[in-house]
Amino acid sequence: MRLSANQYAKALYVATKDKSQEEVDLTVGNFLKLLRKNGQMKSAGKILEKFSAIWNGENGIVEAEVTSRKELDKASQDAIKEFIAEKYAAKEVTIDNIVDEKIQGGIIIRIGDELIDASVRRRLADLKNSLGA
Repeated sequence: MRLSANQYAKALYVATKDKSQEEVDLTVGNFLKLLRKNGQMKSAGKILEKFSAIWNGENGIVEAEVTSRKELDKASQDAIKEFIAEKYAAKEVTIDNIVDEKIQGGIIIRIGDELIDASVRRRLADLKNSLGA
């Protein structure tokens, strides 16, 4: 029987939950041997991605990708982290700031499948639509 990446990720999470670092290292090593044995090494990246999502969800961690025209300063990052923490009831927020000079201004926040577009382009489009133009 073939297991899905999600099933493998859940099993890995259960096997590593509340373990010491030494036990986690041993468990992950054995897990990789199992993947190799079952011919699933090509799925390792997807499994780790799903595992990360499960881990973060269980531990109240939110990872956000924030796209801006320029690199965000610490004050801006802290304000965004606070916003995200409140919105998602997160204990911890990590931000990956992507600089994209194509953005006229503002920011675009991506958290998983959700997109929060607070860019100047989006605001202008919204204004244009509200004016019926």
